[in-house]
Amino acid sequence: MRRALPIAAALSALVQLTALPAFAEYGAIAWDQATGKYGASWNQPAQRRADEGALGECGASGCKIVRQIGPKLCGALALSEDGKMAGAAFRRDRDAARVAALRACPKKAGECIVRVTDCNK
Repeated sequence: MRRALPIAAALSALVQLTALPAFAEYGAIAWDQATGKYGASWNQPAQRRADEGALGECGASGCKIVRQIGPKLCGALALSEDGKMAGAAFRRDRDAARVAALRACPKKAGECIVRVTDCNK
C-alpha cells in the first residue's frame, strides 16, 4: 500500500503537466503603402506581441498589419518594385507562402518580388 501512494502522486503530476497548453508561436507582417516600408515579426508568444514587433520594424506612421501568421505557419510579403502594391499570404510551408504572396500581388503592379518570408515554430 505504501508503494501505491508515490506512484499515484507521480501519475497525478504527469497528468497535470500534459494538461498545460502548448506554447504557441505567432507572427505578423506590416506594410505602409505610402512609403513601401515593411516589417515582420516571428515566433512571438502572443499575436499582440507579433503585431507590435512587425509595426515597430516597419517604422513608418502609416504601417498596418497586412497578415497575421499563426503557429506552425509560414508567411510572405511580395511587393511591387516601388513598394506601393503588395500581396501577403500564409501557408503551411515557406514556398507555398511565397507563391501565394506573389499571386496576391495585384496584376497591375507588374512584377512583384518576395521581400520577406519566414515560418513560426
